[in-house]
Amino acid sequence: MIIEEEIIDGVTYKKVIYEESDMATEAQKNAWMEVCNTCEYKQDDRCSYCGCWLTNIMSFATSTCPLDKW
Repeated sequence: MIIEEEIIDGVTYKKVIYEESDMATEAQKNAWMEVCNTCEYKQDDRCSYCGCWLTNIMSFATSTCPLDKW
């Protein structure tokens, strides 16, 4: 991940650039989703425990389940 910072008129703007290595692989996302599919907190495409959208949280390689299931 690269963070670019720029100050314009006294306001700091940050731009986050994600690299390929920051992103989860399809195999990793599939393995996580298999666990979520058996979880009592999964409701449609969300986790009712933490409120996250599963496809969003599973996008990054360093993501973790708040219940330590993956």
